[in-house]
Amino acid sequence: MPGLDPSHDGLRIAQLSDLHVGLMTSTAKIRRAVHRANAEKPDLTVLTGDYMCYSPKFLGLLHELVRELEGPAVAVLGNHDYWTDGEGVRRVFEKCGIHVLRNQHTEMQFRHAPLDIVGIDDAVTAHADPMRAFRGVPHDRSRIVLTHVPSLADITATYGPSLILAGHTHGGHVNIPKITAGIAARLGNRYLAGFYEVKGSLLYVNKGIGSAAVPIRAGAPSEVTLLTLRSDGRDQSI
Repeated sequence: MPGLDPSHDGLRIAQLSDLHVGLMTSTAKIRRAVHRANAEKPDLTVLTGDYMCYSPKFLGLLHELVRELEGPAVAVLGNHDYWTDGEGVRRVFEKCGIHVLRNQHTEMQFRHAPLDIVGIDDAVTAHADPMRAFRGVPHDRSRIVLTHVPSLADITATYGPSLILAGHTHGGHVNIPKITAGIAARLGNRYLAGFYEVKGSLLYVNKGIGSAAVPIRAGAPSEVTLLTLRSDGRDQSI
C-alpha cells in the first residue's frame, strides 16, 4: 500500500459492499457475509455503499443486520441508498455506532499511529465532493479512501497516494469475459473488480453481496474482502 506508515503493516481491513437489503437479496446471505467478516476479526470494517434496494420499509431489517457487525466500522453511501432514503440509512448506521462519511474524513488510531479514513459521497446521485472530503487531510500519513463509485479513483489519486476501496459494479454481475468489461469501459467505468494501480494509488473494487435487479449472478460471485495492509518499507519523510 503506497504511503502506509510502517506501524500499520499487517493491519487487517474487512470490506462489505452492495448488500442491497430487500426482495432481491436473501437476508440469510447478507447475514452470512456479516458473520464472515466478523469471523476474521479485522482491525477495521469498511462499507462502501448500496445497502438498500428500492423501499425504505427495509430500514428495520438493515438495522437488524448491520448491528451484528463487531469492532470499529466506517461507511459511505451509494446511489441506491439515496434513491431509497439516504438520511434513513445514515441514521441506521449511526445508531449502530458506524460513522457515515459524506465528503468528510476521520482520524483513527491503530498501534499508536494515525490512520486517516476519507469518505467521498456518491457520484451517481451528484453528492460527491472530493475537494471537501480531502480538505485538511495530511499528506504524510496512512490513508484509506472510501467511495461507492470506482471511477472516482482517478480524481482521488490526485490528492496523494492512498488505498482506495469501492464497490458499485457487482463485478459486472453477469460477467462475460472481455465483453462485460468492454461494455463497462464504454460506459465510463474502467474498473470492474479487483486491484488496479491508479496514478500512484492502489484501488480495490469489491464485487458486493447482493442484487438490485437480476437476482442471479454469473461469473461475478459475491464477496467479502479481507485486506492485510503491507508497507513498501520506504521512509515516510522522503
